[in-house]
Amino acid sequence: MCYNKNMKKKWLILNCITFMLFCQPIIGVSAFSETQKTAISGNCVSIKESLKTTQRVDTRARVYLGGKFEAVLTRFITPLNVKLVENNISNLKLLENQSEFATAKAFFSNDFVKYQQALEELVNMDCKAEPEAFYEKLLLTRERRELVKEDTIKLKELLRVNVDLVTELRRGL
Repeated sequence: MCYNKNMKKKWLILNCITFMLFCQPIIGVSAFSETQKTAISGNCVSIKESLKTTQRVDTRARVYLGGKFEAVLTRFITPLNVKLVENNISNLKLLENQSEFATAKAFFSNDFVKYQQALEELVNMDCKAEPEAFYEKLLLTRERRELVKEDTIKLKELLRVNVDLVTELRRGL
């Protein structure tokens, strides 16, 4: 009889574990646990301070990078292409790069504004009272920050390509 009860317990435990492992993705991947709620509510003050620091640092970075990208476009890339056209030197690759760079810079500016707005909303939320909503907003803000990172990488790559194209042009003159 004891053997039967132990077997039943083992089968019950095995079935519960199996159910939890295989059915969790169906029920919901983003289930918000009590541990997460407690962690967010309990650390709300320090979380908000970290977010405010991130906000200040990112704002400075945006001003710096945005200014540098604008300066490169208006003081180097565009004037070079204008001079090439004035001197009847055709370089389609440089013109295409200029267009791509201007477009990528616009995306960078747009995405950064959206990220800053999401971050501002996140900082102003009451994470003690609404830890779940706070976490959802945090996930959205992270996604927007990742887009800004990708935009920055794209702009740096386009700058590298431009330098390579100018070097190649210089050798050909």
